[in-house]
Amino acid sequence: MVQAQNVHGDVHIHGPAGSSSTRAVPRQLPATVRHFINRTVEQDALTTLLKGAGNDHTVLVSTIDGLAGVGKSTLVVQWAHQVREQFPDGELYVNLRGFDPAAEPMSPAEALAGFLTALGVAPEAVPATEEARAAQFRTLVHGRRLLLVLDNARDADQVLPLLPGSPGCLVIVTSRQRLDGLVAHHGAQRLALTTLTRDEGRQLLARYLGSERLAEAPEDVEALLEHCAGLPLALTLVAVQAAAEPDLPLEDLAAELRDERERLDALDVGGRTGIRAVFSWSYRTLSSDAARLFRFLGLPNSPDISLRAAAALAGIDQRRVRRVLAELCRAHLLTRRGGDRYIFHDLLRAYARERTHNDDTDQDRTAALQRLLDYYFYATYAANQRLSPARVLPDLDYIDKQLWRDFATNDEALAWWDAEHTSVLAAIRQAVALRMGRGPWLAYVATYPLKLRGLIDELRSSSSDGLAGAKEMGDRAAQARLLVDLSTAHYLRGELDASIHYHQSAADLFTELNEPRWAAKMHGSLGEILLDLGRYADAATSAREALRMQDRSCGPIIDAGEADTVLGIALAHLGDFTTAFTHLHRAVDISHGPMTHGYALTNLGMAYLLKGDLDNAVRIYRREVEHRRAIGHRLGEATSLSKLGEALHAGNATEDAREAWMAALGILDELGHPDAEAVRTQLDSLDASTSGPGSTD
Repeated sequence: MVQAQNVHGDVHIHGPAGSSSTRAVPRQLPATVRHFINRTVEQDALTTLLKGAGNDHTVLVSTIDGLAGVGKSTLVVQWAHQVREQFPDGELYVNLRGFDPAAEPMSPAEALAGFLTALGVAPEAVPATEEARAAQFRTLVHGRRLLLVLDNARDADQVLPLLPGSPGCLVIVTSRQRLDGLVAHHGAQRLALTTLTRDEGRQLLARYLGSERLAEAPEDVEALLEHCAGLPLALTLVAVQAAAEPDLPLEDLAAELRDERERLDALDVGGRTGIRAVFSWSYRTLSSDAARLFRFLGLPNSPDISLRAAAALAGIDQRRVRRVLAELCRAHLLTRRGGDRYIFHDLLRAYARERTHNDDTDQDRTAALQRLLDYYFYATYAANQRLSPARVLPDLDYIDKQLWRDFATNDEALAWWDAEHTSVLAAIRQAVALRMGRGPWLAYVATYPLKLRGLIDELRSSSSDGLAGAKEMGDRAAQARLLVDLSTAHYLRGELDASIHYHQSAADLFTELNEPRWAAKMHGSLGEILLDLGRYADAATSAREALRMQDRSCGPIIDAGEADTVLGIALAHLGDFTTAFTHLHRAVDISHGPMTHGYALTNLGMAYLLKGDLDNAVRIYRREVEHRRAIGHRLGEATSLSKLGEALHAGNATEDAREAWMAALGILDELGHPDAEAVRTQLDSLDASTSGPGSTD
């Protein structure tokens, strides 16, 4: 795919010696368009190919593919006009109708007949068969310098009979399909035309509307660019409408495009050039499996989808879905990214969603989304089991073995979560909106990996979404657990009043539900909040109550070691180090949850620091950093590094302290956490102390 306004560098192609001036010189290129946005990269690629014409005694072929409406034909025709003088024997052009709303694809025999007559063959002298026409065509173009533009090809089979047999010709093929056969067997150079950048899209609008009109409504222009998602056809349709109505505020156009359900209507001008019509030409060429998956891929709200998730959505095995996804990618109805992930263009997603609501039943759509939700639930559940085996999770009454997956290592589980957490969060929101019972429980199961990776804002939003769903569906058990998670999110953001509010609501609900293990945990976690408020005596009282309730409850303790940790560090602050260390060492020994164990270690280190035992404080903090790094706890690792810096600085290990604080700051800045400012202040203070009067710098 090429859009070229200017040809870079000199290109010289001379006609063959002894060529006849009486031979027909076809000039078949269509007219260029007025409003054209240059694409330098693709232009340079074609020009580079042209420079090599005839050097290796082969026919030079370039395939240009891309999404419907991305501007393949416009680009090639524009570039071809720039270089047509380099082809003294003329240029041939044919629209092969590979994707046409009203006609079948042109047969190679029909295209060859047109070429032969253009080259001077009388219509009655055109051979009858495709093979004979192809042979005569190759004979006529032998030794000539011709440019062939084969536009809108359906597949490689349609193109092969149209290729010259001798060097000197350049063939440019455009298609919505990737023509891998031409690349593999004929050495074609493939160019994939992508959507326009924001700046290019703005240039296109300016060509139609003028820069002054765009400058009057910059926010509305950004909205138009956002909703058209860089597709030249969509931007052109919007620009033409705006140009036809100069008094129409761009705000009105942007509003029409804002709602996905109305976006296709706003870009539908009727006939062959509307967005729906153009997309439909590609859609109708799909196999039944690919068409079904295309429609279902419009259902999830996630920004992309993995191969495993697509298999769940379609209800087919991974091997089969891989083939179907490959078909969609070849048709440029889907784009593959690294790691077996696939992404829709926004307008294609809207079209797919419209098709599934027109062509599939409510039962089909609900079943597809339920399979996808179950996949995310099972996989997140399995990730929890790998990352924190001690975490108390809901019992699974039923497991669909096709949707279940295991993780062999922590790294594998974390890699999956890092790739999928955005899709999981989108699934939670969608499931809650559709009143799907597993939505709130997916929010609860997602809590641990969200905390582990320091995604606190995401934890807050998923807990809020899940809580709203649990309330609406009357699921009080899920509601109580999500109140805890929401309290935790606010606590980790330093919003202690809000944390206490949600914590108290959770505690009351667990009491009503007669869940003593959770009620005991509520006292321990309340102690954590009281510690941050500096209320050490109250924290100790709350922790003792948690321990008392744990002794009386049946079943495993939730977050074993948490209450001992809170009591230990509270007593350390109150000066009772003997009893404090007893509880803190016990907490380290009994805390089986990776995050609870890290919390116990950090407070043991803090107790040593409060006592003035800097060597043991540094030793424990280093151990804690390594532990949290090993389990992938990003925010915890930053906290540990910050505390390690404090201990090192107290011991006058200035450079080691700087190194620890710099590492902590890097993580906190990456997570966008407010604690970054406190660490930055510590570093500034350290720099000031080492560079002031009397320093050795």
